[in-house]
Amino acid sequence: MQIPDIKKRLPIMSVLAHYGIKTDTNSHIKCPFHKDDKPSCKIYTDTNTYNCFGCGKTGDVIQFIQDKENCDKHTALKKAAELAGENTEVMGISSGKASVKEAENFAELFKMQKEGLPRSPKAQEYLRNRCLEQLQEVGYNSGVNWKKLKQCITFPLKDKNGNIVSLYGRRITESNGHNVEFGKHYYTANRKGLYPGCPDANTETLIITEAIIDAATLQLSIENNQYSILAAYGTNGLTAEHKAAIAEWASDGTEKQEIIFFFDGDTAGKEAAKKYSEELIKDKACLVSTVPTPDGEDINSLFVNYGKEAILQLIEERQPANLKTSQSTNNLTIEQYDNQINTTGEVQPQSVGGRTQCLASPLKTDTPNKIIHETPTARYIIKGSLPKTFDRMLVSLDVQHLETGVKYRCRLDLYEEKQTRKEAREASEKLDLRSDLVENDLSQLTDLLEEYRDNQLQQTTEENSSDKALSLPEQAKCKAFLQKDNLIQNLNELIGQSGIVGEENNRLFLFIIGTSHKMPDTLHALIQGSSGSGKTHLLSKIAALMPDERVVKFTRVTENSFYNYDEYFFRNKLICLEDIDGLKEEALFAWRELISNEQLSSSTSQKDENGNIRSAQRIVRGPMASICATTHGQIYEDNMSRMFIVAVDESSEQTQKIMNYQSKTASGTIEKGQEVEAKEFMQNCIRMLKPLKVVNPYADKINLPPQAHKIRRLHELFLSFVKQVALIHQYQRKRDDRGRIITDPEDLKIAVEIMFDSIFLKVDELDGSLRQFFEQLKAYVLAKENPQNYEFMQREIRHALNLNKTQLFRYLNELMELEYLQQSGGYANRGFKYKIIYWDNVTKLRSEIKAYLFGQIEKLAFQSVGTPVGTPENYIKN
Repeated sequence: MQIPDIKKRLPIMSVLAHYGIKTDTNSHIKCPFHKDDKPSCKIYTDTNTYNCFGCGKTGDVIQFIQDKENCDKHTALKKAAELAGENTEVMGISSGKASVKEAENFAELFKMQKEGLPRSPKAQEYLRNRCLEQLQEVGYNSGVNWKKLKQCITFPLKDKNGNIVSLYGRRITESNGHNVEFGKHYYTANRKGLYPGCPDANTETLIITEAIIDAATLQLSIENNQYSILAAYGTNGLTAEHKAAIAEWASDGTEKQEIIFFFDGDTAGKEAAKKYSEELIKDKACLVSTVPTPDGEDINSLFVNYGKEAILQLIEERQPANLKTSQSTNNLTIEQYDNQINTTGEVQPQSVGGRTQCLASPLKTDTPNKIIHETPTARYIIKGSLPKTFDRMLVSLDVQHLETGVKYRCRLDLYEEKQTRKEAREASEKLDLRSDLVENDLSQLTDLLEEYRDNQLQQTTEENSSDKALSLPEQAKCKAFLQKDNLIQNLNELIGQSGIVGEENNRLFLFIIGTSHKMPDTLHALIQGSSGSGKTHLLSKIAALMPDERVVKFTRVTENSFYNYDEYFFRNKLICLEDIDGLKEEALFAWRELISNEQLSSSTSQKDENGNIRSAQRIVRGPMASICATTHGQIYEDNMSRMFIVAVDESSEQTQKIMNYQSKTASGTIEKGQEVEAKEFMQNCIRMLKPLKVVNPYADKINLPPQAHKIRRLHELFLSFVKQVALIHQYQRKRDDRGRIITDPEDLKIAVEIMFDSIFLKVDELDGSLRQFFEQLKAYVLAKENPQNYEFMQREIRHALNLNKTQLFRYLNELMELEYLQQSGGYANRGFKYKIIYWDNVTKLRSEIKAYLFGQIEKLAFQSVGTPVGTPENYIKN
């Protein structure tokens, strides 16, 4: 590039933008070459020059760079060339040599360079360091053919027919002093062509990058050719050829088409993306967006440091370029950005660190439990916290003289007009102030305290309902996991890695129920098992997989405690009751109301403005999800119908798994750090889930077993669980034009397989732990001679099945009440004998019900896609 070309291609405004300098309305800037209080340096955009009336500095763009960088002219020329065209080769600056003529066949030349790449360890190492070793169309020139492109990896530039018409070279060695032949970026003379080629007319989205390396990186990050990619040649390198190709791609002008600028995160990149976005918005009917690249990053550095997931995450968080923002939105997702736009199209004050930014208040609130408001009349100090109810403003107030420091102390309700006027008058008399001014101050203070209290309550509500913010790498990693195939199986494996041994089906079932806490339709579970079976341990482990800010655990709940929480305390939380056996009926009733009606409403008493006692309503709101544990199931019939029943695995095989785990933990074989890592990763994955709406087009095509108890409520629970399975797959499922997730037949199959035991418990008249005991008892008796008439005593069964006396006694009595057993002899002082009188075939019943359910789902799968969905074993490893 000749020096005149540099000056022609490099506007002085671009140089100013590179250094973060902005002109005022009169095209003046504060001179960067001397201490300048007022803008004294004039910018002449028509001649591309500048002149400072203060220090006398004047010149063109190259002189400006030389003065700003305090460098020699040669270095300034190289910098100018870099800004003019992505560090393009500066010809004729020092060597005086002409450019290489286009005599070679570019396609043949690039073929030779591709063949030379494997023979260069340096080139291969360079590509590995930039994670580009998987690129297909890349070559290496050692300098044999083209001296200017020596020691460069090369990329082909193509015309609209796909022919290679030029080459780009990226030097892989460091610069060598002032020798311009050792720059960074090179193009063959009379550069033409685009990289990686003209946009594909069949795609609806075009991503424009700042550099060729970035476009090459993007090709490795995006699968299935869902986007077209086009590389600009630097921040000023969107050429006429680029614009013509973009115009041809967008020729049909459909609203669905979108152009995304993904430039570097420095000032020059942001300014260039903004400039080109505004230019294309004027000319194109399609949507134009920009990617909020983090400061100091580019596409390749993101790829190297965080992987392709970070790049895809940023693309999803792109922001419409035609919206004016009042402040930076780099940390917002596109959903958050959309939510900030009011009816006038302006952006509302954004939330920073989970807290909404508000205009500065004259109140001083730096010190806890101390609010200060100072006026020209006096200083007003509020001690303690403000009341949370909106019908009073009772405060402890100090009115302090500004000069003497003398205070008047009182306790008053600022909503009481007469009381406030009286206290203002008495404070004025003591402090020798004008009572009307003090009264006006108190009125203003009341308004300010109201606003402050409202903001605090809103902030508390936001913090209670918001998740911990994740970094970009954390978001990218979680999203990549949630997009992978076999998500349910992968989740189950992670749950096992977090320290939950065995219980493969139960742990997955409870995990999915727990994740519903942040959704509009929440789920609830009752874990049932005998004493010492590990039900509380299972509950605690599942709760530990949920985000800490969303979990509330109770060991004991008093009768009225649920009614006394703040209104939104339980909203979108997971409530864990470790043992409901000790809860009194009033507490159980409150808990049931929170589950069914999603709110508690109670009548309470409080004083009015005249000090009289009056009734008032107190409300505690949901929705919330819940998991609780019990040793008894049937006594909580009202509760059981509202939730899923999960029976703890009390088999000898599960006991052996737990003992093996305990032994490995004690011996140090199991690495606890890996368990913590798995737990934290799952918490972050849940934070990434959004409370979206779900549409189930198959809801009326699945029938549950007609013999199930309370089938109406069970059917509702089943549909809710299917919805939650779809929500967990939200990064994989299709959405309708209203943004709602569409349920897939696979979601139904996963839901049935996971919750089948819970469905069966609704069919079986024996609860979970009782059914497990009865099956063990039948297996024991069947191993005897003449099992139909075999009689046994409690001691025999207690020793054979390793049960305690109280537990066995309860099981036997319940089975006799249900006429599965009968006493066949014996004496009270010596022990009774029992025998089985009803041999139900639970295996056959389970098979029939499973076939009934899966037969319906298979039919749906064939109708929707013509092929069956995966087998149950794809989802749960038993």
